[in-house]
Amino acid sequence: MKRLITIALLISAISLFFGCSKDKESYTEYPVPNWEIQSPELYPNSFTAVVALPENIDAYAGESDLVAAFIGEECRAVGNLVETETDDGIKRVWYLTVRASDTENQEIVFRYYNSRLSYMYEATQRIAFEIDGTYGTYDSPVILELEYL
Repeated sequence: MKRLITIALLISAISLFFGCSKDKESYTEYPVPNWEIQSPELYPNSFTAVVALPENIDAYAGESDLVAAFIGEECRAVGNLVETETDDGIKRVWYLTVRASDTENQEIVFRYYNSRLSYMYEATQRIAFEIDGTYGTYDSPVILELEYL
């Protein structure tokens, strides 16, 4: 009888040890955003940004994903994805023409929506709007440092 209790306790301990695992980290899922520039005629100045996703996120990216630029909470640009076949695989960069007024002094923030996972990210980089300025190039796009929202 003592042996049976010992075996039962041992089985219970093993089950408890192997049955408990760290919960998988979960992230908020977002619906597809409807990002568009409100009243573009109010923003006569432009700033060009060429950005790319970090490799660990780009691996899950798809053609229906979205990148946008915001000043405050207002969308000022929606990116156009350009995919090019290279010797190293597919190169994916986003072109954005960020719009602003003559007196704009807030920073630009980029957001990325992954349509496959329904995840929303925001770039940690904050950049100043500069009339006719550029941020990145096709040959050297700025890699966005993204965090989950």
